[in-house]
Amino acid sequence: MILPVDTDLSLEMVDIQHAEPIFKLVNSNRWHLREWLPWVTKMETLEHFKEYIATTHDRFSNNHDHAFVIIQNGDVVGRIGIYNIDSTNHIGAIGYWIGNEFQGKGIVTKSCKTLLNYCFSDLELNRVEIRCATKNFRSQAVPERLGFTKEGIIRQGEALRNEYIDIYCYSLLKHEWK
Repeated sequence: MILPVDTDLSLEMVDIQHAEPIFKLVNSNRWHLREWLPWVTKMETLEHFKEYIATTHDRFSNNHDHAFVIIQNGDVVGRIGIYNIDSTNHIGAIGYWIGNEFQGKGIVTKSCKTLLNYCFSDLELNRVEIRCATKNFRSQAVPERLGFTKEGIIRQGEALRNEYIDIYCYSLLKHEWK
């Protein structure tokens, strides 16, 4: 599945052909990504990424996750997806990351807009959340630009590098999305 974002940008459902490009992107951005993403230190080999992709297929077939790579001009520049889908309550959470050299260009914000349209239209969700560390200002800027409501702090809500960090929970309801 491919979700077009604009002329240069699209979201492609993660598949096995993305394993090596994702692995290379993570390797070249390991220090940048590990600052906020606990999984980075555990993903050390191409085989780890192939296993991860197999898991995403299982989670997709059970409608728990919809994982995409962000493609710009044919290259993988990041990842985005809707996770922890609760089909009973019509809730999901968006997560994203992007290579350091691609930050500050609106790629994540535009990708989130496309994914939000998909969430509210195709998946028929009513609520979408974005959670990010209280000190991760770049990540916080995305839900704030998109009109999400900052609901509060989840105290020590994530284990990161041998400590627990506080995270903000942002939400957007279907009727709030334009």
